[in-house]
Amino acid sequence: MSILLIGGTGKTATRVAALLAAANEPFLITSRRGPDAAPNGYPAVKFDWTVEATWSGLFEKGHVEAVYMMQPQVSQPWVPMIKFVDFAKEKGVKRFVLCAGTTAAIGEDGAGRVWEHFIKSGVDYCVLRPSWFMENLIEPGLVYTISKLGKIFTAAQDGEIPFVSADDIADVAYHALIDEKSYNCDLRVIGPEILTYDRIAGILTKVIGRKVGHVKLDEAGRIENLTQTGLSDYYARFLTHLEILASQDFEKATDDVVEKVTGHPPKSFAAFAEENKAVWLDS
Repeated sequence: MSILLIGGTGKTATRVAALLAAANEPFLITSRRGPDAAPNGYPAVKFDWTVEATWSGLFEKGHVEAVYMMQPQVSQPWVPMIKFVDFAKEKGVKRFVLCAGTTAAIGEDGAGRVWEHFIKSGVDYCVLRPSWFMENLIEPGLVYTISKLGKIFTAAQDGEIPFVSADDIADVAYHALIDEKSYNCDLRVIGPEILTYDRIAGILTKVIGRKVGHVKLDEAGRIENLTQTGLSDYYARFLTHLEILASQDFEKATDDVVEKVTGHPPKSFAAFAEENKAVWLDS
């Protein structure tokens, strides 16, 4: 039996793969580029949500017990995802773990449609709903503005966000995949503290020894800011919308899911910053 990690080269799936490898749990990761894209020599197979001819190959290397999945960046992603769930169920898959987001809601377009299908089809499942990734701060765009300009640009204003590390998301996902009893619910995966971008900037200032400030943009200004970096108008508006929601404290929440599921508290942003300070200092 093995575990299938769809989108196996992404932030969380690579971390889940490392946890499975350390526990000697068999797994297979997927990529649109096939085995050549597999990190660390992990077993991999070519897969594309939009090319159904690639689906059968996932089940040719042995029985798959569980599947970890994220939404593909396609129009109406729930359409191929629901079809794949049914296909995988016919192949004997018993459990599905979906990494969605805060905005996911049962039955609503996006991950919510897939979540609803899990329930209707009677499979074991878990829907992870993490808050914003700490790792966003070490993406190239933000590394540049932090290290070169000493600034973080957002439309989040003073919104409070429980940033969470991809390490903790992956650890929760790992348990959702391998724990004997399926959770059959959603899990809100968040960090240990609620932070504003002003506080994020303050922590970074202390850790890297350079002044970092938070520039608060309005909606139009943020869309323009993002499109100037090369993002499409659609994606710029999407990201700005999320930041506007955050400014209204949509993300604000507290819970102990990470510690309950994994047995350890979630990583703090200060610890994350210390671990990654070379990224900002060396850029």
